[in-house]
Formats: sequence, C-alpha cells, structure tokens
Amino acid sequence: SAMGVGCGTGASTEHEVASNAKDVVARLLDDCDAFLFDCDGTLYHAGTLLPHVAESVKFLRDLGKKLFFVTNTSSRSREQLCAKLQGMGVPCEVHECVPSCVFTADYVKRMHPTAERVYVVGGQGVVDELAKVGISSSGGPEEDTKKFDETDFKRLAEEIGRERYDGVVVGWDTGLTYYKITKSSLVFQRHPGAFFYATNDDGADRVGDWMLPGNGPLLKSLEAACAACAPARVGKDKPFGTEAIVLGKPNPDYARLIAEWNGIDLSRAVMVGDRLDTDILMGKRAGMKSLFVLTGVDGLAQMSEKQIYPDFVLPRVGCLWSDRPQQQPSRL
Repeated sequence: SAMGVGCGTGASTEHEVASNAKDVVARLLDDCDAFLFDCDGTLYHAGTLLPHVAESVKFLRDLGKKLFFVTNTSSRSREQLCAKLQGMGVPCEVHECVPSCVFTADYVKRMHPTAERVYVVGGQGVVDELAKVGISSSGGPEEDTKKFDETDFKRLAEEIGRERYDGVVVGWDTGLTYYKITKSSLVFQRHPGAFFYATNDDGADRVGDWMLPGNGPLLKSLEAACAACAPARVGKDKPFGTEAIVLGKPNPDYARLIAEWNGIDLSRAVMVGDRLDTDILMGKRAGMKSLFVLTGVDGLAQMSEKQIYPDFVLPRVGCLWSDRPQQQPSRL
C-alpha cells in the first residue's frame, strides 16, 4: 500500500515504522533543539505513563534539548499539569507546561484588553489561568453540583443581566450540566456583545482500547443553545456569533507564543503527538518539524484519509530512548 507516500519516512506499515526507528531518532536529535510534546495518547493514557517516556525525557534533557508539554486538555493549570507529570515520574518544571488554558488566557487578554469577567464552562485550569492575567470568572468546577430549578430561572436571568460578563470561555468539563448550558445561554442573551472562545474542540482521546469524548462534543451543545436562545448572534463574525473561536492545537499561534516566551527557533523545533489534525497540523502550520506517534487516536491509515503527512513517524515516544544512537566504544 502507498499509505506513507509523502511522509518523510516513507513508511507504510507499522513494521516499517519500527524498523526505521533508529534512523528517525538520529535525524530528530540532529535536526531539533526543542521538543513540544502532546500529553494524552502521546506520553500517557489517562493515568498510565507509556513505556520509556520518563527515560526519553531524561535522555533529551541530558542532551540539552528544550522540552515543553503542550496539551489541549485545559482542565489543569500549568502547576496542575506539572504535578501530574511529576507524579508519573516525568521530570519537568512549571514553565515547561503549557496547557491550552494558558494560551487561551493570553489570547483573550490580548484581544480583549478591557475584559474583566467571564463565564467559564470548564475545569479549574481555565479559571486559574484567566485569573493570572487579571480576568475573574464565575462558573467552573464550583458549579458542578448546581441543579437547574425551573422556578429559579427568572431570578437567574435577572442576576446575569445585572452582573458583568464580557464573554464565555469553554474547556473540557467532566461536570457539564443542563444548569451550565442554560447559564451560558443567558450570558449570550443578556450580554449581546459577549465573546465566545473554546480552549479546543478535540473529538475524543484514546484511553487503552476505548475512546473518551473530548471538548468538541460538549462545545456543540453550548453552540446549539447559543444559536437557539440568542438568535441575534446568528451570522455574526466570531467570536461574537454562535460558534466559538477555537484556540488550542492546531492554531499555530499556540506554538508561536511558546517560542516567543522561550526564545525558540521553530524551524529547529518538533511537535510530537498522536493526532494528525491537531498536533501534526499545528507543527506544519507553525513551520516546525512534526513527529507522529502511533499510541493514540490516529494510525498510519489516517494520513492519506486526512491528507496530513508528518515529517517523522515513530511507534511511540519511548523509542527516543530505546532506539537512541549507541556511543561507539572508543578504540585504543
């Protein structure tokens, strides 16, 4: 089959990918000074670290490579992502952890410098990172237990009209409820100029043999409620219409921001990930190299389906260590 045609490795089967691994690792180590790693499906599956990830990260550090951890999962702040990685035995520092809520907070602040308060549907990471740039919020995990009460709806609508809301920001939310969908729709009804952003719209993540719904399916429900309840927004340009501007990968500004903050040359950086239409596409759009690993959502067959071809393919991130170039013993 010609599945791998157009891909730098020319590999079309998993066997070929594995047999090319040593050459691929050698080229990556020569060509790249900075490695941006996706997390879910690339370094770990939910709470389980994938084989040889910790060794690979330590090995790259020993070579003086710059490392960053770049996940569309926005429920954790920089500090929380760092703690998760460290807890799994991956050595990292807070400044190296750049979840999509960090990019989202920076972007919203740049685009809306006068914004003071937003409604958040999402995890604590979104709330925390917005607070760091001076934007307060209501919503987030503290509303997870709030039940919708029909008799209270009019009071809620009046309260939201009285309070300040500059916009709505949506991230992956394991506590999404009808109450939150209703409240977001009221923000759009009572504040016609409210902006609408999402940290990402990933469809699903792989956990072992099964797929876990991502932020994409949740966002659809909020967008549908916005269109139905605030029809004046229909047809308006984003972020003031009925669909959110999506800020995570594959948005190349995400990679550019990391480069700007850390003095990285993106042409000597590589984006490492398991998703062609987020990780690999962002790498290509940002002028980086891209390394596709086969431990997550997409496989080799998806390259031709999605017409996205990475520069490099490896079976897993752990190959950076297990297929590392061996030092030749010095001859006396």
